[in-house]
Amino acid sequence: MKHPYLSGLFLTLFTLLGGAGLSAQSQTITGTVEDADGPLIGVSILKKGSSSGTVTDLDGTFTLQAEPEDILVFSYIGYATQEVPVGDQLNLSVTMDIDANQLDEVVVVGYGSQKKSDLTGAVSQVSGTELGKFPVANATESLQGRMAGVRIESAGGAPGAGAFVTIRGSGTLSNAQPLYVIDGILTGSMDNLNPADIESVSVLKDASASAIYGSRAANGVVIVTTKKGSPNGGLTIEADLSAGVQSSINRIDWANASEYALIRNRANDNDGTNRSPANDIDFDPNTDTDIQDLSLRTGAIYNTGLRLSGGSEMFTFSVSGNYLDETGVVRESSYNKANVRVNSTFTKGRFRLEESIGLTRTENNPNNYFNSERDILPTAAFRNPDFDGGYAATSDPTGSTAIHGVGNMRNSLAQAILEDRTITSNGILGNVAASFEVIDGLTYKLSVSLDQGNTNNYRFTPTFFFNATSVGRQNFAELNETNSNFTSTIIENTLNYDRELAGRHRINLLAGYTRQVSSGRTLGIIARDFPSNSIRVASTAQNLASAPSFEFKSALLSSFGRVNYSYADRYLLTATLRRDASSLFREDLRAGVFPSVAIGWNVGNESFFNSDGLINDLKLRLSYGEIGSNNTQAYEIDPVLNLFSEYPLGSGQVRQTGYSVTRGVNDAIKWETTTTTDLGVEASLLDSRLSVTMDYFIKNTNDILVRLSVPRFTGFDNDPTFNAASIRNKGFEFGANYGKFTGEFNWSLGANFTILNNEVTDLPSDPIVGGQFTSNGLRSTLTDVGQPIGSFYGYEVEGIYQSDAEAAEDGRTDARAGDFKFRDINGDGMVTDDDQTYLGSPIPTFEYGLNANFFYRSFDATLLFNGVAGNKILNANIYRGYFDTEGNYLADAVNAWTPENPSSSVPRNTLVDQAFNRRTSDFYLEDGAYFRLRNLQIGYTLPQSLLAGTGALSKVRAYVNVQNLFTITDYTGYYPEAGRNSRGGTNIFNAGVDESAYPMPRTFMFGLQLGF
Repeated sequence: MKHPYLSGLFLTLFTLLGGAGLSAQSQTITGTVEDADGPLIGVSILKKGSSSGTVTDLDGTFTLQAEPEDILVFSYIGYATQEVPVGDQLNLSVTMDIDANQLDEVVVVGYGSQKKSDLTGAVSQVSGTELGKFPVANATESLQGRMAGVRIESAGGAPGAGAFVTIRGSGTLSNAQPLYVIDGILTGSMDNLNPADIESVSVLKDASASAIYGSRAANGVVIVTTKKGSPNGGLTIEADLSAGVQSSINRIDWANASEYALIRNRANDNDGTNRSPANDIDFDPNTDTDIQDLSLRTGAIYNTGLRLSGGSEMFTFSVSGNYLDETGVVRESSYNKANVRVNSTFTKGRFRLEESIGLTRTENNPNNYFNSERDILPTAAFRNPDFDGGYAATSDPTGSTAIHGVGNMRNSLAQAILEDRTITSNGILGNVAASFEVIDGLTYKLSVSLDQGNTNNYRFTPTFFFNATSVGRQNFAELNETNSNFTSTIIENTLNYDRELAGRHRINLLAGYTRQVSSGRTLGIIARDFPSNSIRVASTAQNLASAPSFEFKSALLSSFGRVNYSYADRYLLTATLRRDASSLFREDLRAGVFPSVAIGWNVGNESFFNSDGLINDLKLRLSYGEIGSNNTQAYEIDPVLNLFSEYPLGSGQVRQTGYSVTRGVNDAIKWETTTTTDLGVEASLLDSRLSVTMDYFIKNTNDILVRLSVPRFTGFDNDPTFNAASIRNKGFEFGANYGKFTGEFNWSLGANFTILNNEVTDLPSDPIVGGQFTSNGLRSTLTDVGQPIGSFYGYEVEGIYQSDAEAAEDGRTDARAGDFKFRDINGDGMVTDDDQTYLGSPIPTFEYGLNANFFYRSFDATLLFNGVAGNKILNANIYRGYFDTEGNYLADAVNAWTPENPSSSVPRNTLVDQAFNRRTSDFYLEDGAYFRLRNLQIGYTLPQSLLAGTGALSKVRAYVNVQNLFTITDYTGYYPEAGRNSRGGTNIFNAGVDESAYPMPRTFMFGLQLGF
């Protein structure tokens, strides 16, 4: 595959390199770095505002190229960071001082930043340096395993697949995604952000930290700050080029042709029905189609990034571009994404102007039929030029002749090949802000933000024939195309007052007003009966089937205030109040007021605290707050009218056209309300090399919006919404980081874990049934009081009946030898619906992450692990592979119970299933626990002494990265992260139901990082 954009990039890169080389006044700087005890090994030395630099050697010395206007930043774990201007110095001597207070790093929070020692809320932060180490395609996935209390669930392994983020458990029955704030812009995702553009990511987890964002923050807040230019002058150029291959981690063991024949015929024999065909040898021995082998392939991924930055004291800039091209491990799936970001600041006296603009374009070609791969039997050919479309069919056009008695299977891979489907999205995320310091400490800021996107979903299905059923043939070509536009604008005014009084009192006051208007529109067309498959213009179609459309508009007006107070750097207070008014509610119910308060105690700053002991610093904090959520749709409180209802009137019952209300409404719905209580401890130990954070939290959500069923004789075809449910999440979080430098070998370790309990505490009526995983509507989950959301519910299997008499003794007139023996929960001597019980939860009770960094001279290695435990997954392949009457079987179905194989845990092969073996039971459930090496990277950085002669290169680093190298799990599906409906849905009641999710790939990449 050729990529012409690569040659263009290299041409641009070297053109810029030439210009940079002519303008730079580079000089060789040498020096030593030491502390009170002598030379320090492995001290990081970077030119401020860039990623170029070096580290000290075994003698604490260093050499690098720098310009007189550069500022060198010296950093070392456990020591205070120092900045040294180069000027006319050619030899530097730097002495590092121990930083006893590791809690004083700056953390980005809502509408500003704070020293970590001043924080009273639960906030976790990860630097862009850590996130950018691994070349991931999706910025959200770079957070996996990084923070306690933050669960990242992959939406699948398909190219361009996003991720679901849940902070401290789901507190609602619908959309539980957090609010994202990217450079001050409120939006709904960070999936399209280029990971290399990220400076830092902060996650606000409790009400004290997130209440400043009000109703948008009920599910937590993710604040992303992108990279800016440095005010040190000069131009910095950074390039990152990577390429790799990927393959499916594992495969499902489906039956081959001979195994299928044995299973199918055995099922006919067990049911007392005729074989089709009559015996095993009638299956064509020359046909053995492995549809999985035909569907899976080796994919490829290419990623190219370039960033230019620089500036002066008055003006800074950062311009970056990135292009990602990925072909998936499943045929007919691919994705590409282009990003451009421009950040700049202008400062003159008390005035400051800043802008952040990101442009994104994605093109996704999905294969939506992979989870139907087993529809193709191993005994059927894949291609056949005699049929429309050129692929094999399972019956003739009349339907009178079926292959092996199975006539309604469709060739899902062939349909993916024949269809032309492209989803193209364009987006802009921009912010312009002007601030002015009115008086010392008092700053007014006006910010205008735009979040705008357009998505075109195009699908053309040509004519084809797979079988004589309606789902297996396409008699006419069809064009289905929708175009969706979304726009959100925010105008925000804030006043910030920050002063220190009398040397002991520090106060920060924030007040603001925000107006957000969101609108969207979707227009679509379905056109059928084209002159030929090659003509795909809607105007040429003979039948315009429909033109679906949708439009909405909503507004949110907010005012807010916050007080941060610190006394003597020991006693801390934060109080926040926000009022939101949403157009989604009735006028008298639109406003919601949400307060929070938090206190903190820096014990380490007390005179009685001995910072030279085991514990070097200690802080305690406690918070309580309330946040709302307008978790509903536009026009939910407005009735929907059908303009073409027919009413039979008069003695002749003549039908008259008129209006009817088809959707029941409840205009009394109001805000969902979430209250959180958080108790936290932060400490540094062992000469501040070990930092520890612990939190215990309780999050209660009340007045949750839920749809309640109404009788259909009311004329309503949609259920109205009520504030009627409650959910509690409580848990414990732990995070720790440790760094140690010994000689020329340096290393650091990080670990975090979360213990979570999710419980539904109130429901309005009957439990909510969900988790459909079969075409006949078999359900698997039940949301009920006292259990987690979407818990698995069904029968417990005690074993298999070994004789007809044993089944009769249990009163099972429907069962015989080889059928499941279900547990009689209530002991009434019968197995009925009343014997269904709680079988487990798809929500992990324990999640953890581990990361390690190792440095040896010019070599570096980074590892990132993550895992979960305490959850179950419903493997729908077990149902389909053992019990479904159509499609292929799992190879293990060969080992089903027979009189000769009585120890099998798989019930007898049958097509009739008189004993209801296929009903939802724990037979389908598997342990969802896993431990995964998510990323491994090994790199080598050329020494500065080798680059000094180039005159321009300041950094050359090569690396090899492996993603998903290994996974330890007992789950037998494609991958154990099927945390959502694997058909791509976001229905929380289908969490943990795996319907052959797109395989998670293992990716091997080689990369090159250059600095100039």
